[in-house]
Amino acid sequence: MDTRFADAEATSGLRFSWNCWPSSRIDATRVVVPFGVMVTPIKTIPSMPLLPYDPVPCKGCKSILNPYCRIDFVGKLWICPFCNQRNQFPRNYAEISENQLPAELFPSYTTVEYQLPQHGARCGPPAFLFVVDLCLSDEELQGMKDSLRQMLSLLPEKALVGLISYGSNVYVHEIGYGECPKAYCFRGDVETSGEKVQEVLGVGSRPSIKQPARNPTAAGGGANGAS
Repeated sequence: MDTRFADAEATSGLRFSWNCWPSSRIDATRVVVPFGVMVTPIKTIPSMPLLPYDPVPCKGCKSILNPYCRIDFVGKLWICPFCNQRNQFPRNYAEISENQLPAELFPSYTTVEYQLPQHGARCGPPAFLFVVDLCLSDEELQGMKDSLRQMLSLLPEKALVGLISYGSNVYVHEIGYGECPKAYCFRGDVETSGEKVQEVLGVGSRPSIKQPARNPTAAGGGANGAS
């Protein structure tokens, strides 16, 4: 691996499938490996800053203010690189300028960690979701099992853990009951909507129960009868 990319991975915890972007649509059609990024959220980065305040989210897609955003210092606006939504800076960013930037806009701080204030409410336990590819040889599968066991032994005691495995089908496992293993199976050759997945798993917002409409004729008839 090129030392430039290795150094960037060491300071950001990110590894991209491609380190350059196609310059034309024709070049993009010739890309045989999809564009993607592997994120290591618990990677130890000694130089990573710890910011003692809330992140600034985009009001459109909820992504976070970062060095890749376009900044309008005069209008006190920032433009989201994901959805192009124009966002107003909060009041505590009123003094922002080209020479006075918050840490999350420093070009060298592409990965930062936020220490969120409590705001009078307790934060829940950390959650870890493992997504496992089962299309491996027996040797590779055993190595993956050993790695998962090692990672599980390092997690906080009260952490929430989820497991999804996929091969020809996708399985969402319930791992809270060792005596009776349970998993939800989704066929790999059928496209399943997000709403259907929420319905099967019993998660997401519940549909609101509509109240029966009042019959205006019956109400009017009662009033006429009383008169």
